[in-house]
Amino acid sequence: MRKVLSVLAASFAVAPFAIAAPPPANPHLLQRPALTQTQIVFNYAGDLWTVDRKGGKATRLTAGVGIETAPVVSPDGSTIAFSGEYDGNTDVFTIPIAGGIPKRVTYHPSIDVPVAWTPDGKQIIFRSDRQATSRFAQLFEVAPTGGVAKLLPLPLAYQGQISADGKMIAYSPLAPAFGFNYTSYVSWGNYRGGRAGTVNITSLPDLTTTAIPHEKASDFSPVWFGNKVYFLSDRKGSVSLFSYDPATKAVTEALHNTGSDMHSLSAGPGGLVYDQLGEIYLFDPASGKSHMIEIDVTGDLPEVRERIENVSAEIEHAGISPTGIRAVFEAHGEILTVPVKHGPTRDLTNTPGAMERWPAWAPDGQSIAYFSDESGLYALHVASQNDDGPVKKFPLAAEAAYYFQPKWSPDSKKIAFYDNRLNLWMLDIVTGKLSHVGENNFFSGIDRDYAWSPDSRWLAYSRTEDNHLSCLYLYSTETGTSTVFTDKMADSGNPAFDRNGKYLYFTASTNQGGTAFGLDMTSDLLRTTRNLYALVLAADAPSPVAPESDDEKTLAEAKEHNKDMGDEPTTTPAKPAGQKPDEAAEAKASMPAVPTTKPTKIDLAGIETRVVALPLPSRRYTDLDSGKAGGFFFVEHSEGGGPGTLKRFSLESRKAETISDRVESYSLSANGEKVLLEQPHGGDGGTPNYSIVPATPAPAGGKPGGDSGVLNLADMQIRTDPAAEWRQMYHEVWRVERAYFYDPHFHGVDTVADEKKFEPYVRSIASRTDLNYIFQEMLGPFSVGHLRGNGGAIPEAKRVPGGLLGADYTIVNNQYCIAKLYDGGHWNPNMTGPLTQPGLNVHVGDCITAIGGKPLTAAEDIQRPLEGTAGHAVTLRLATGSAPARDITIIPIRSEASLRNVDWIESNQKKVDQLSGGKLAYVYLPDTGEGGFTNFNRYYFAQDNKQGAIIDERFNAGGQVADYIIEAMKRPLLSFWQPRYGAIDRTPTAAILGAKVMITNEFSGSGGDAMPYLFRQQKIGPLVGKRTWGGLVGIGGIPVLMDGGNVTSPSFGQFSPSGVWDVENKGVEPDFPVDQDPKAVSEGHDPQLEKAVALALEGLEKSPVPAPKRPPFPDYHNR
Repeated sequence: MRKVLSVLAASFAVAPFAIAAPPPANPHLLQRPALTQTQIVFNYAGDLWTVDRKGGKATRLTAGVGIETAPVVSPDGSTIAFSGEYDGNTDVFTIPIAGGIPKRVTYHPSIDVPVAWTPDGKQIIFRSDRQATSRFAQLFEVAPTGGVAKLLPLPLAYQGQISADGKMIAYSPLAPAFGFNYTSYVSWGNYRGGRAGTVNITSLPDLTTTAIPHEKASDFSPVWFGNKVYFLSDRKGSVSLFSYDPATKAVTEALHNTGSDMHSLSAGPGGLVYDQLGEIYLFDPASGKSHMIEIDVTGDLPEVRERIENVSAEIEHAGISPTGIRAVFEAHGEILTVPVKHGPTRDLTNTPGAMERWPAWAPDGQSIAYFSDESGLYALHVASQNDDGPVKKFPLAAEAAYYFQPKWSPDSKKIAFYDNRLNLWMLDIVTGKLSHVGENNFFSGIDRDYAWSPDSRWLAYSRTEDNHLSCLYLYSTETGTSTVFTDKMADSGNPAFDRNGKYLYFTASTNQGGTAFGLDMTSDLLRTTRNLYALVLAADAPSPVAPESDDEKTLAEAKEHNKDMGDEPTTTPAKPAGQKPDEAAEAKASMPAVPTTKPTKIDLAGIETRVVALPLPSRRYTDLDSGKAGGFFFVEHSEGGGPGTLKRFSLESRKAETISDRVESYSLSANGEKVLLEQPHGGDGGTPNYSIVPATPAPAGGKPGGDSGVLNLADMQIRTDPAAEWRQMYHEVWRVERAYFYDPHFHGVDTVADEKKFEPYVRSIASRTDLNYIFQEMLGPFSVGHLRGNGGAIPEAKRVPGGLLGADYTIVNNQYCIAKLYDGGHWNPNMTGPLTQPGLNVHVGDCITAIGGKPLTAAEDIQRPLEGTAGHAVTLRLATGSAPARDITIIPIRSEASLRNVDWIESNQKKVDQLSGGKLAYVYLPDTGEGGFTNFNRYYFAQDNKQGAIIDERFNAGGQVADYIIEAMKRPLLSFWQPRYGAIDRTPTAAILGAKVMITNEFSGSGGDAMPYLFRQQKIGPLVGKRTWGGLVGIGGIPVLMDGGNVTSPSFGQFSPSGVWDVENKGVEPDFPVDQDPKAVSEGHDPQLEKAVALALEGLEKSPVPAPKRPPFPDYHNR
C-alpha cells in the first residue's frame, strides 16, 4: 500500500488527480450541472433542481411531465434555459433561477436543446436538426422571448460556446459517439473511430477555423473560461479535463481522472462544474483542484412507487388453451391467461422481480410451461393453469443462456425448445431428463422450426447446413438419433405432422441459394418462393395426392378414410374431483378429450424418396401447423410483405381455403378446432388485436376471421414494482451480454466484478432514465460499436405534432417571406412539399402574412401558429409585392427531413454534372439496406451513359454488406455489339466503365464502413472525405427487457481475409482527407464533393473509357 501511495503522490506533481471514491451508501445519479455565482443547477429524476454551491439540501425547480434537462445559465445568473417536453415536443424553455412558470421559446417540431447563451445574454444558442440535410445537428440562436431563430454559419455543430469578447466560438462539430439522451444511449468506451469528437475554434465573422490538436480520441463539451477553452477528453484514459490556450496552441491536462468517465462540463463564475457517475464536482482553474459537492436530494419520486398497470400493449408472445376458451400471454415479464367469454384474467406468475417468457399451454390443459429467471438463470417452469399448485422448476444451463419457443409433445410429457447457442433440446417433464436433440450450424436469428409427431415419439426439426440451406431431420425420442430426409440442394423448413400420423408437411425452396445469407446485399436480388410438400412416413402408405378414382369403399376403408380426414369422434372426461361450482363450465370445456393415439409409423429406409409436391402454386409460405387430421394450416404472404393470409389445405378437396387475412401470427388449439389470431390494429401501428375464432374457412360472403372471439384485454392488469423491475433488468442486461457477446472474453471486461460495482447505484435510482444511465456507464468498457439501448417505461408528455410548410424563410419588413421551396423531387410519390402543389402558384419572395386568419409577423415564431396542424388543412394568406393578398389552403407535414435530403442530393447531382461537363454520374447511397439498394438501382444504372461516377455515401446509416454494389461497380467491359440499325452497344450494358470515386464521412457506419472498405479492397477507386464511424461488430435479435426497453449485444464481428480486425473501432481512412471548412461551405462550396470530381476527372484523363473500334465486316467470299 505504501508503494502505491508514493506513486500517486509522484503522479500528482505532473497533473492533479480526480481519484474515484467508492460509491456512497445511498448514491444518486445527478447529471448535467450548470453554475451560477451562488448555485448549481442539475438534472435528477427527469427534473431540474438547484442547490447551493457549497452543497446541502436541493430544491426542485421543475416538475413537468417528461424530461427537463440541459440547463444553461444566463450571463447575469438570473435565468435558466433548458429543454423540456411540457407541450409534447422537446423545445427550449426558460425559467427564473428562483423558480416560476416555464416559458416556451421554440416551437419547431424538431428537437431543440440549449447549449449556451451569447456573452451579452441577448440570445440562447441551441442545437437542432431543423435545417439539416441528413443525420447531423447545427447551432442556432434565438431571443429568450422567442421569435425568429438564426442559423450560425457552421456546417456541423453539436455543442459550443462563444468567447466573452464575441470573436470566437469553440464547438464540437459532432455528437459524441457514446451519447446519452435519457431515452436512448450508446455505450462505446475507448472509442477511436471516425466520430471521435474534435473541438474547433472558429473566428467570427470571417470563419477562419482552427482545430484543437487531436489524438484520435474523443474531445467534447468545450467551454470558455477566461482566455482558455476547457474540454473533456479520453486521450489519456478515462475521460478527463483538458484546456487549450489559443495564444500558445498548448493543450494541458487540467485534471487527471482515474475513475469513471466525466460526462458534461459547464463554466460559471469562478469555476467549472462537471458530473461523474452521478456525483457533481466543482473545479477551480486557479488552484487546479476539484471537490465533490455533497447534495441531499429528497422528493416524492413518483416513478419508484408501485402501481397497477395495464400491460396489453406489452405482449411479446401468445398461445392458446387446448380447446380455445383462453389465451395465454407473456407481457411485462408476467404470464397471464385471458378468457374468450367468462372468468377472470389470471396472472399466473405475479413476480415483479423475475422475468417470465414464452408461455406454452400443455395439450392436456392442466399446465402452462414458461421460462423464468427467478433463480438468476433461466429455467423451465411448469405451473398449474389455475395457479393452484406448486410450480415445477427444471434448471437448464449453469451459465447465461436464453431459451425460446417451447413446444409440448401431444402426450403432455415432453417439451422441445432451443437456445441462443443454436441447440435444440428436449425435456422429459416426468423424469426431468434433458436431452440434446441437435444444433444449428450458423447463427441466423432466433427462429427455428420443429414439430412433434402425433404419438410424441418423433421430433422433426430444421438445421442449416454448410451450404447455408436448411434440411429437415427426424429425431427419435427412443433411440436419440436423427435422420435427414430432405435434399441438401433445397432449403426446407416449417415441418408439421398430420394428425393422422401418415404424412409430414413442409415447405421447400429451390431458389433460396442466392438469398441464403441475409447480411449480403446480393440476397436482395432474388425473390424467394416456396412450394408445399408432403413426406409419406410409412413405406406402405399411399401418396396424399395419388390419382383419384370414385369407387365405393368397404366399411373398414370408409372408417380409415374418415379418421385420416379428421372425422374421428372424441370423448369428454368427467369433471375433476373438487372442482369449484363456478368453474365447472370452464373446466369442462377446457379439458380436451385425449383419444387413444396410434403409434406413428415411420420407415427411415428410403424416406427421402417419398416426398411429393402438393398441388399449390409457388408462393411465400410460412408457419405450417397441423390442426385436425387430413390437412394443415399455413400462412401465405404477398410479394410486398406485411401480414399474411391464414389458409388450410385439405387432403380431401386438395385445395386451400382461407381462414383469415391480415394475420401477423397464429396459434392452433390442441384439439384443432380454434385458432388464436394476432392481427394489426387498423393502420395506426397500435397494439395488435387478438381473437380466438373457429379454425374453419369463412362462410360464403363472410369476412375472413370476422370480429368474433376478439379478446377483451382491458383486465390485463398487474401490480408493478419499478424498483424490483429495475434490479431484474440490471442483471438481465449483464446476462444478455454474457449470452450473446461475440467475444467469450468480453474484450477483457470482468463482468462479474463490474456487475457488483454498479449494483449499489441500482438500489437507489429514482427513475427509469437513471437505469439507462447505468446501462450506458457499465457497458462502456466493452469498447465495441453497436452496443446501445433505448426505451423502457419512461413517462412521456402527450405528443403534439407540429406543422411544416417545406420552406426556408427570410425576414422582409417584419414579415416571413419565402426564400426557398422544397418539392421533394418529381418522382417521389410519397414526398411532396405542401407549397409546391400544382395550382397554388407559390413562389420565392411571397410573404406569409396570416395563418388560419390570424396575422403573423417576425415577432412570433412561425411554427407557433402551425403547431398541431400536420395532416390538417390550414389557410395561409400570401402577399406578393403590390398584388392583392390571396388565401391558399394547404396541408402541413410533420417533418421536412426527407424534402431537405432530396434537395441536397439533387443539388449535388447538378453540381457534379456542371463541374464534370456531363462526364460523371452522381449516386447517393443513404444506407446499405433497402434505401441504398433502391437508390443504387435507380440512379447508377440510369446514368450508364456517363464515363465515370461519384459514389456519395456520406451519412450512410448501414444495414447489409453492399457486396452487390461493389460487384456492379467492378464490372469490366466484355464485348461490343454491332446491330444493323442503331448505336453500337456493349456487354455489360448496365455498367459505368470509367473512373469512380467514393466520398465518406464520420457518420458513415456499419454497412457504411464495409462499403468503402470493400471499395478500396477491390481497387475500384480512391476514397475522399473523412474517416468512417468504425463499427463492424454486428447485432441480431435480442430478447426484450421486462418493461419493453431494448439493449443490444454485438454478436458477430468482421475481420479481413488476412486475419485482422481492421475496421472495428478504427473506421476506414480516406485516401484524400478533406474537411468541410466552415468558410468554404458558407460560400456555397462542398470541398469533399469538389475534390472527388477533380480526382475522377484526373482518372478519366489517365484511363479513358474504351471506345468501340468496330473491325471491317467479314467478307467470306473475298478471301
